Amino acid sequence: MAKRVFKSPLSQESRDVPLQKDVRVCVIGKVFKPNKRKVLALNKTLDEYFRLVKWYLSFNFTSKTFLHKNCYEKAKELFNLNTALIQTARDRAVEILKSFEKTKKEDSVLRLKRISIRFDKRCYKFSKTMNVLTPYWLTLSLNRKERVSLPIVFGERQRQRIEEALRGEWQFTMVEMVKRDGQWYAHFILEKTVEVPDEPETVIAIDRGEHNLADAVAISKSNPNKPMKGQFWRGQRSRG
Repeated sequence: MAKRVFKSPLSQESRDVPLQKDVRVCVIGKVFKPNKRKVLALNKTLDEYFRLVKWYLSFNFTSKTFLHKNCYEKAKELFNLNTALIQTARDRAVEILKSFEKTKKEDSVLRLKRISIRFDKRCYKFSKTMNVLTPYWLTLSLNRKERVSLPIVFGERQRQRIEEALRGEWQFTMVEMVKRDGQWYAHFILEKTVEVPDEPETVIAIDRGEHNLADAVAISKSNPNKPMKGQFWRGQRSRG
């Protein structure tokens, strides 16, 4: 019987280009002993942001384009937040509604109980200083007139990841300000692109036999002496 040879449509250059994927991590820091004025400003912004997200949800639309076109100017009139926060509130509302529609049961009603404030690159600045209180400071733009600078402290592992980001090994994307048990926390979302090995990490071995039509075993390349998973098919199934 003649053998057919199938040639890959990819050129050698294409095969040599490494596969890549985006990796995202969350690094959590705590707002360290903020004064009363800063806490009040954060609390007021959280209340305003919460009302804005609920306002966007009331339109019951999952199209960001529709909400921006029909609601953005009105939102600027009604809510005392900067334009970047108005847009992230819109995005949060769309995400919440889409998630609810995927998981909702019959007669279920969407009730928003709490929210975190999402700051994108337009409305926050993170820096390392020589301050003796803590070297890490997060400055947030809350509305058209008000900004707050917050001291942030990290655990050791979290601090190491933040230092990597400050060296440029990760990209700062957004910050979620979360209030929990009366304390404020900054959730830094970091991203980077990494190469993915082109070779498979698991080898599939298939053995055909007389009694069992086929046996298949998955073997890890890092530990070939320990099969990961096995399956066999009896011959009589195919013989009918």
